[in-house]
Amino acid sequence: MKLQPEAKKELLRIAGGTALCTAAMWALFAALHLVNLAPFDSTVILGGLVGSAVAVGNFYGICVMVQKALDEPDEGRRKMRLKLSYNARMLVQGLWVIIAIAAPCFQALAGAAPLLFPRVTIYYLQITGRYKPAAPHTEEVSVEDDPPPSDGAPRDEGGETEPWN
Repeated sequence: MKLQPEAKKELLRIAGGTALCTAAMWALFAALHLVNLAPFDSTVILGGLVGSAVAVGNFYGICVMVQKALDEPDEGRRKMRLKLSYNARMLVQGLWVIIAIAAPCFQALAGAAPLLFPRVTIYYLQITGRYKPAAPHTEEVSVEDDPPPSDGAPRDEGGETEPWN
């Protein structure tokens, strides 16, 4: 499925932010390694790479599913597809965390931390004003839109005040 331009733009921003956060994580591991507080070897690099791929893949799944859901005319099916997609994506992330912890070729923290990086990126974009969610469409209702009284008598709406004599 071909992503819409806006979804592509957001996906690239998330991928870039995740890559930047992963590089910062590696720098932190390297600094901690200098004082013998954490390892910095191929397990950290590999865990960060695969964890970042899972995180960006999850966001890609969100983009694809939302795009498909918008095309679904039946609301019940739309909700069911979104729910199934969410569950599948959470399952994949959960399996990745289990693998990152169990497999000796990955450093567990370096593998699991990148799953948080898309959220960190979104928060950063919101704080700096580079991301603003679409405002909901609100219709302005003017007083002229009110229907006239049906019986011709003045309406007592309440809230009116009369000056004191």
